[in-house]
Amino acid sequence: MRLKILGRSILLLCHPHDIEQVLIRDREAYGRAAEIRKLRPIFGNGLLASEGELWHRQRTLIQPNFQPNALAHYARVMLGVIDAQTRAWRTGQTRDIHAEMMTYTRDTICSVLFGPGFAAERDVAAAVSTVFGGLRSEILYLPIWRWLPTPRARRWNRAVQLLNRTIASAIATRHASGIEQDDLLGALLRARGPDGEAMTFGQVHDEILTFFLAGHETAALSLTWAAYLLALHPEMQQRALAEVRSLTPHRKLTPDDYPSLKLTTAVVREAIRLYPPVWSMGRQALTDTHLDNEPVARGTDIWICLHRLHRDPRWFDAPDSFLPERWLRGQGTTPFSYLPFGVGPRVCIGQRFALAESVLGLATILSRFRLTLVSDPPAPSAWVTLRPTKPIQLRLD
Repeated sequence: MRLKILGRSILLLCHPHDIEQVLIRDREAYGRAAEIRKLRPIFGNGLLASEGELWHRQRTLIQPNFQPNALAHYARVMLGVIDAQTRAWRTGQTRDIHAEMMTYTRDTICSVLFGPGFAAERDVAAAVSTVFGGLRSEILYLPIWRWLPTPRARRWNRAVQLLNRTIASAIATRHASGIEQDDLLGALLRARGPDGEAMTFGQVHDEILTFFLAGHETAALSLTWAAYLLALHPEMQQRALAEVRSLTPHRKLTPDDYPSLKLTTAVVREAIRLYPPVWSMGRQALTDTHLDNEPVARGTDIWICLHRLHRDPRWFDAPDSFLPERWLRGQGTTPFSYLPFGVGPRVCIGQRFALAESVLGLATILSRFRLTLVSDPPAPSAWVTLRPTKPIQLRLD
């Protein structure tokens, strides 16, 4: 579908064949979306926004930190964070599950990057929540919005400044100490390219901000929608709970349990099919090109609607139904019909991390509580991310 919005020429894609052409076959003809480029003045040139040789170099340097062999360490951090958080929960309480999951993913990424002490810094944790938890209209209207004399804009700018200062100080302090630590900051500082060159401090700073930007709310939303769907479907919740408890009848979950959480993983995969946190991906044509026989002029914005793609009856049986079993049948999906983390060279570098974070977080909650929905079912708000329009209140039973 072709659209014209505020003078912009937009091509909306919902078919796997077209998506494959843009993201794989003709990927050199398409660059980052205009909305992503607008973030560069604030969040720099990390993996999300960079292109060309810089992107390739940074991807090569960072990729080893997200391979399966690195996941066990991160999984221990995830389990420690969600264990501490849910130990404060009590049976009979009602919790805003989105707010709780935002806290979990925020503290997890802080701990993975800088160690557990960083997540415990209340001012810094609050700044992370303010900057990345409130990033909605800013991504589209940032140049104007930042300078409006409103309390929200001032609060957001102060949080950005605090976060920048804190990250810069952490990088400088760590480098000056010469002490190697087993966290992601240490890995970024140790990384060397084929030429033996390290990242500049500025690039390390930009990549850290990118990890916050790409990994905070998206993972929280995956968990939020998964918990909500289990509360709506108590029979599936009982099956997932039985799986968790069969693994841990007298102990806590460990990273070694993750591969055995097959149904819980299927629940998360189905939740992000129905409610992909990043519901639309963007690209922009760098040159005059063609999509099959359709001309695509230079500067055309490409919007790939994952929410529509994931609910298309041509690719999924009962597409609007919550059926985690579809991921346990061993049947493959139509190529390029399920893309919650993207696809191709720019596939989300942290997809394994995000999936493990969601599965282990959900499994820990299920090991302690049953979830009951006590608020009205929310509609999703398709803005920057697919947030619930109102709090999802779950009672802990």
